[in-house]
Amino acid sequence: MYESLIRPALFKMDPERAHDLAHKLAPLLAYSPFRFEYSAANLATKLSGVELKNPIGLAAGFDKNGHFVEFADRLGFGFVEIGSVCAQATRGNPKPRLFRLPEDNAVINRLGLNGDGAEAVAARLAAARFALPTGLNIAKTNLPEIQGDKAIADVLTSFEQIKGLPLAYVAFNASCPNTHEGILNERQQLNDIMSEVQKKNLGRLPVFIKMSPDSSDELISDIVEIAGVHDLAGFICGNTSLSRDGLRTDASRLAEIGNGGLSGAPLKPRALSLVQRVAKIKGAHQQIIACGGIASGKDAFEFLENGATALQLYTGLVYHGPSLVAKINRELSALLAQKTAQFAKI
Repeated sequence: MYESLIRPALFKMDPERAHDLAHKLAPLLAYSPFRFEYSAANLATKLSGVELKNPIGLAAGFDKNGHFVEFADRLGFGFVEIGSVCAQATRGNPKPRLFRLPEDNAVINRLGLNGDGAEAVAARLAAARFALPTGLNIAKTNLPEIQGDKAIADVLTSFEQIKGLPLAYVAFNASCPNTHEGILNERQQLNDIMSEVQKKNLGRLPVFIKMSPDSSDELISDIVEIAGVHDLAGFICGNTSLSRDGLRTDASRLAEIGNGGLSGAPLKPRALSLVQRVAKIKGAHQQIIACGGIASGKDAFEFLENGATALQLYTGLVYHGPSLVAKINRELSALLAQKTAQFAKI
């Protein structure tokens, strides 16, 4: 029904207007008799010691400001991630800043980290009842004057606001510089931030680093080393991509859209490669949350087989609708059962 009736109507709307409409309608889930979910014992897993009923999470980006944590379970997720949350409230980049690529089941966005700011989000979450284990993603406020020491202070301000909340984990975005000098600068800044975060992390919230699928081997190695030094819980692999390689969308349309981060189906190979590279060098106790191009049980199974503990999606919902999570979990449960049966025969 979604793909044949609802999606065509939504796709006639401006993408950001459709996104805003989804935000307005989402609270109705709290009063709906319908629950889009599938449960099976073999889907249960643990993320940083927290029990998840299934490994599928809602990625950061949909619920930037913590409005939906009380009924996120209605869509069948095992966990959710709020954010990205920044220290200061900002409106983000000028519109238009959100674009669909239907030929690729993908989206390009340059929203610019718009949001209410850490203080407002923390107050909202403090008064909420979390329906699911909830993570929170922190990013630097997207203002040009916030650089260097100001950037570190900005991120730490956000962490101070949220560190007392009953969160399953907190995540920090790592940038993806494309020069050796840029990587060295990113390494030093990330090391400084993680050092200060862990000094303030008295409640010992599990800390994850969110990495770009565009990351070089050098940057991946540096981030994993920093994560080990500061006893971080793991990695989110990955994020949106600046690459436009292999897209079906016409090059003239891509040029018309311009800059932005690509998400959706085309990210799967890059995200899977990132998971594989990180899995080879991370600490045994560290976990991976895979994110990028997951839209089927087969996709989910492949990421789990290559080292992920949990998974996240968002753009897939745009193209496949609210029943997608239940579909993935049903297919994934069958694949896990098949694997168990094969091992039992050995």
